[in-house]
This record gives sequence, structure tokens and C-alpha cells, in this order.
Amino acid sequence: MSKELEKAKELVAMLEERERKNKVRLYEIPVGGKFDTGIGRFIVLEQEGDKTAVTTEGLYRKDVRFDDDSNEYFTSELSDLFEEEIFPEFKEEFDSDNLCSRQVSLATVDMQRKDLVLHAKVRPLTFDEARKYNDLLVNKDLPDWYWTCTAWSTEERGWGNSVAVVSPSGVIGCNDDCTCSGVRPFCILKSNIFVSKVTEE
Repeated sequence: MSKELEKAKELVAMLEERERKNKVRLYEIPVGGKFDTGIGRFIVLEQEGDKTAVTTEGLYRKDVRFDDDSNEYFTSELSDLFEEEIFPEFKEEFDSDNLCSRQVSLATVDMQRKDLVLHAKVRPLTFDEARKYNDLLVNKDLPDWYWTCTAWSTEERGWGNSVAVVSPSGVIGCNDDCTCSGVRPFCILKSNIFVSKVTEE
């Protein structure tokens, strides 16, 4: 066996061992910890019993329009993007059974449309979640703000096209629905799955 082949095999063995050591149950990663997947790096936002709330560390999509004439998430282009493209990618990565659905309020920032609720396994953060997890969401390397699924207010109040967005530094503001912002998906996973823990250097 050539020395080059021996070195290659040693390198492969070393990488496999490192990968094995980094594999942990998701519940073992503390809040603020990170793990790698085939679709990107994720941050743990909350450990809640047998479930773990996570979001992507970076933007999963860039330059995405919310919609062209409405700030209501249910009928938006952004909702279609999640249902038709993003959810299938997450489903393939994690398996649908490991993605947990939870009901969240889609009341506007000024508490209009209080009856609107959303059930989804993969979605943008809500305004309330962007506040709750704000310190963990800061990533000044992001190239753009990113959408929440929360409308700023309503047409009746003169804000029918404004949606809450979050800046790389964590500031929450609003953008017009037809402008482009990034997408940073949120989901809740079963905590017993194995993931590749990121070891901060």
C-alpha cells in the first residue's frame, strides 16, 4: 500500500471519529448552542421537555418578497415558498415525524386580527418569538433583515402592506410586503434525534 493511500485512509478514519464524537442527542445541546445539518447550521433557541425550538444561523433564502399586495401570511408568496420549497427540504433532512407543529397567534404587532392562528411545522418566526429569543438571534454577519410572519397592522389602520422584520443586530422594524428581505426558518424538533454538534473554536 502506498504512503499516500495510507495517509488518505488515516485522514478518513480521523474525520469519521471526529464526526462520531460530535454526534449528540439534540437535547444535549444547550440554549444558544449550534448544530450542523445537510441544509445548514442551526441555533438552539429553547429546550422544552422532549422538544427543541431552533432556527437557522444564517439566511436560508435571500431577496425574498413577502407578497405584492397583502401583509397576511396565509395568502402570501412567502407562505407558498415555505409550503412548496422550504418545508419539503426540512422534511427530507429531519423526517416529518421529527418536525412538530404548534399553534401560534398571527395577531398583528398592534394586536389586531387576534383570531388568526397558524399551524405549521416550518415557518418564519412570529413577532413575539423575535422578541422572546432576540439575544440568540443576533448575527451581524447576516447580509439583510429577515421576515417574520406577523403583520405590523391592518389595512383599516393604514398599514395593510407592512410586515415585521428583524435586522442582523436584532432590531425589530417593519418592511413593505413587496420589498425583499431574507428568510430564516423556525421549527420545533423532537429532542431525541441525533445531530452534529458544533464545537466552537
